[in-house]
This record gives sequence, structure tokens and C-alpha cells, in this order.
Amino acid sequence: MKYSAYILLILIPLFICAQSVEPVYITLNGAITDPDQEVSGLAWYNDNLILLPQYPADAIYSIPKIELLEFLDSDRQSITPSTVDWSANGLEKKIRGFEGFESIAFSDDQVYLTIEAEIRNSNYGYLVKGSLEGNTIEINTNKLTKIKTPVHLRNMTYETILLTDEGIIVIYEVNSKEVNPNPSYYRFDYQLNNFVVNKFPHIDYRLTDATEVDHNNTFWAINYFWPGDYKLLKPALGYPITNAKDIRPVERLLEFELLSNTIVRTETPPLNLKLAESGDSRNWEGIVRLDDRGFLIVTDKFPGTVLAFVPFND
Repeated sequence: MKYSAYILLILIPLFICAQSVEPVYITLNGAITDPDQEVSGLAWYNDNLILLPQYPADAIYSIPKIELLEFLDSDRQSITPSTVDWSANGLEKKIRGFEGFESIAFSDDQVYLTIEAEIRNSNYGYLVKGSLEGNTIEINTNKLTKIKTPVHLRNMTYETILLTDEGIIVIYEVNSKEVNPNPSYYRFDYQLNNFVVNKFPHIDYRLTDATEVDHNNTFWAINYFWPGDYKLLKPALGYPITNAKDIRPVERLLEFELLSNTIVRTETPPLNLKLAESGDSRNWEGIVRLDDRGFLIVTDKFPGTVLAFVPFND
């Protein structure tokens, strides 16, 4: 009996860590529901949730926080995002191999974004800034900073942007030991000129976006894995496989702490998302905190535009 109780005490923390949280889908209407929007980032601007398509034409999208809370707390059935006018001033044609916008963050009326580009056997990230005046975001094409990737991996660049008192941080999305032996992140000043490179921890799978940094200098990031990327990312799965069908998707959130010259994982266990019943991966590309309640996350075109609420795992 004592032995059984001892084993139970050991296993309880493992069961707790292995628990998964069911995302609550938020029903959207309008053009945002077209999978070709490929939403790639989320950010707060005042009390409005901004949804960034990877290839915006003349508008991006906005949802007031009050409407999101009404959906979660009352009988509101759906939300139709409004549009924010968008002008990139032909930036897409100025960047060779342009593959879209990947992340977004606001500091007052200034907006900062990362861009992905790939040319033959090389890929790059770009950092750009713009401004929001009235209901229009205009990108300053004269302030465009190119960022080298630590390794060349197809369609992998910088999908995470953080704004801090010391500057703008961008994080490469692949940091596993097998493919990125010395992971790091860039910190730029707010004029996108000078930068420093600091250490980042080894993390398997992809990092596709992060929340704002809070008063404790912590933030959460999406850690996502599509089994089809196994040969590309070479992650440590932690379980045996005999064929590709044995490889399982990973959808989880990880907490990090920003220190003076490095970023580290905190001791907070991963927040695992309950996988779709179909077994299909959901490519979560954007995340923000929702007050002290949890997170809002969004997918790109796989399996479509899905906005969801993830409560904290108390």
C-alpha cells in the first residue's frame, strides 16, 4: 500500500504536466474566414486585436476586445472583424523572394513587423516599421533591415517579435540541437539600426509567435510541430517511430523569461493544447494574452482561419 502511494505521488505531477487544454473556437464571419488570408500574427493595439494576413492587399483586420469577451461570456454567436487600411508602398516588389509578413507588434502608433524572403538556397528575415494614423497603417520602406538566418531551412525565418525597453527582439523559429547548434536572437534599437546577438535556448519544433513581455519579464510562445517537417527539423521526439504515421503533431505554449543578455525557459510546465479529433495539425501562427484569463491564438490556412481562446491551466 505504501509503495502504491509512493508511485502515485511520483506520477501525479506527470499527469498534471501531461494534461491538455481544449481551445475554445471563436466563430468569425467575413473575408477573414478565407483560408487564403493566411493569418500570420496577432497583436494588441489599445483594446483592439489586430490580425495580420501574410499577404495583405489593402487591409488587415481588427476586433474590439469587448466583442471577444462578449463571445466568451455571453450568448454572442459570432464576430465580424473590421478592416484597417494598409499601405506597404510596394514593399513586396522591393524585396527579392518576398514570402510575406510573419509577425506584428505595436508601440503607441508605431508598428513593427517581420518579413520572410527566400532566394534559391538562401533565406532571410527583414524587420520593418510603419505608423498607424487614423485607420491606416503605412509602412516606411526606407527603414528596412535585413536579418541573416543562422541556417538555411525552407520557409523558416523570424516569426516572433518582442518589444522591450532595450529594443526590438526577433527570434528565429527553429532552435533544435540537430539543425541549429547555436541558437540566438537579435535585439535591434527602435530605429532598426544597431543590434546585438544573444543566446537562446535549444527548443525542439518551431516557435511561431509570442505574447508581449509582461512586468515579470516573461512571455509565452507557440511551440508547434507538423509531422511532415520531421526530416527538416530533426526534433527529439522522445518516443520510438517505425514509420511516418507514428509521428504525432505538437501544439503547445511555452513560457520564457527575458534576462539582461539571454532568454531562458521558465520552470512553468508547457501548456499542451488538446489536438483536433481528426488528428490533423492546426498551424497556430499568432498569440496574445487575454488579460489574466489565458490566450488568444490563430491559425493560418491549415486547416483554415481558426481563432481560439486558451484558458490558463490552473
